[in-house]
Amino acid sequence: MLHRAVVFTASLALGLAGLGIAGTPSGAEGSGSQCTFQHVPNLDPGLSYKSTDGKFIDPGGGTVSCKGAVNGTGAYTDSGTVTGTCQGGGTAEGDPTFNVGGDSFTDHVTIKFGGPSTNGGIVHATFEGARTKGTIELTPTRGDCIVTPVTQVKGVGEFTLK
Repeated sequence: MLHRAVVFTASLALGLAGLGIAGTPSGAEGSGSQCTFQHVPNLDPGLSYKSTDGKFIDPGGGTVSCKGAVNGTGAYTDSGTVTGTCQGGGTAEGDPTFNVGGDSFTDHVTIKFGGPSTNGGIVHATFEGARTKGTIELTPTRGDCIVTPVTQVKGVGEFTLK
């Protein structure tokens, strides 16, 4: 039960912090650029064993690195909504903004979370927007989903810029 709660919380936070790029910087259209990212978003009111509708916000400090037509490193922020439980998973929607190589991009992404991590986190999530598609691995950093709601997660992921 605790494992599922942690997985859900991580997936939710990751989904909310998921990446998306909707702008069209020079050379980015159809670029197929490969990107990695990490961030630590806050969840309000947090995820628990009871279904929750809430918000997430990345207070800053997230990083992104891309190789391809969009090339370089930079920062990103994100905010959105999340619905679900620690045990059953859920969905999130967000509007991440990335600043990479002097270009700024924003996309609207949908995130699905709840499965066990497949690459180093506790919870696995997938996300997709108009210009991005990727995965994120989430690990709770504040809360345990049993005694206290998960209110913060660390997300580490990758995506392809379509």
